[in-house]
Amino acid sequence: MPHGKDEQLGMDDPDLEDDDFNELLGMLHARVSEFAEEHDLPVGALSPLLLDLGVTSRMMDYVLSVEKPSASGLKLDLDRMGREIDDLVRDYKRHAEEFVDNSKEALREAVAELEAELDAEAGLETEDQEKSRKP
Repeated sequence: MPHGKDEQLGMDDPDLEDDDFNELLGMLHARVSEFAEEHDLPVGALSPLLLDLGVTSRMMDYVLSVEKPSASGLKLDLDRMGREIDDLVRDYKRHAEEFVDNSKEALREAVAELEAELDAEAGLETEDQEKSRKP
């Protein structure tokens, strides 16, 4: 369930519209999924990798965006990030039932689509076998 940019961590750029944010999020999701497939990663392995990437990105943003970066300033920024993460997780918890229902439905549809493809392939193989038997 996508959120608007104002509900996202560190997404306070006034030029970034909700649609733009959701489009970027979709593209990132596609790339991460491709990466996970390429490296045979289970879905659960993505969370710690992406969390580390997110935190280090935030840390670099802090260092690059302030005139005189300091350890204490970075710690304060990481505290802000922690609160933003807590808010985001709370929001996702509020929508947990909807997420599970939508996920179950998407899985049912994917299984049905896969079964239909397998049935179609099996039908083609049967036709090919019958054609090869005819004189």
